[in-house]
Amino acid sequence: MKAETDELAVSDDVEAEVEELGDEGGDATEADDDEADETGADAEDEDEEPELTELTDISGIGDAKAETLREDGYTSIDHIRGASQEELADVEGIGMALAARIKADVGDLEVSEDVEAEIEAEEEPEDAEAVETELQPRGLVDKTPELDEREERLLTQRERVGKPQFNRQDHHKKQRVPTSWRRPRGKLSKQRKGVKGKGDTVEAGFRTPTEVRGRHPSGFEEVRVHNVDDLEGVDGDHEAVRIASKVGARKRERIEEVAEDDGIRVLNPTYEEVEVE
Repeated sequence: MKAETDELAVSDDVEAEVEELGDEGGDATEADDDEADETGADAEDEDEEPELTELTDISGIGDAKAETLREDGYTSIDHIRGASQEELADVEGIGMALAARIKADVGDLEVSEDVEAEIEAEEEPEDAEAVETELQPRGLVDKTPELDEREERLLTQRERVGKPQFNRQDHHKKQRVPTSWRRPRGKLSKQRKGVKGKGDTVEAGFRTPTEVRGRHPSGFEEVRVHNVDDLEGVDGDHEAVRIASKVGARKRERIEEVAEDDGIRVLNPTYEEVEVE
């Protein structure tokens, strides 16, 4: 009798535990179903792409390329969908790779990784074409003075005869000795004695003809100027100006402009970079 009573109590306990487990399982199943529904909703939201309304919404199309497409008649997304990849590639600045990307973005084509890499390579900014330039002097650089026959002959003679450098004795042997001329005074100096090959000494016979002495190799007489006012009284047919080294760029430019208008040559003009045709 006792055994039957114990068996009955055990059965009641087992049934209660089974019912409890069943309730927990039902709750877990409902939670899993809710989570699955939420995951499916998120997946559906991800699948939905934003609607394209403007040309600039297309991947790879900026304001510049959008304007180019409009000029060729593609003013809306529908026009893009109606065009083939080859037709889009004919538009300036688009190309076949970008055309494939456009068609894929509007839903007409799938783009492979190779095409994506080609598009990125095409979108790199192109370097500006190299333009060949050269430096040219400003002003009347080819102007020559009015010379008579005697002056031309003396200038030719001065250039032909030349003049020694008159370097200081032993300047090539000792680093501390500069090349500036100093008369040798040593009793054993071979240069003082006039030994051949030891260098000429300054003497009256090396001077240039008086009529062309101090002139520029072109034959002009040099006039040093510091401002525009110094150009007054300069004879452009026989004189040329040399701008002082302390004159700034702005004043120098003004001097060169006035000198060119007055027909005066500047012996040390400014060089400017110009494009070679």
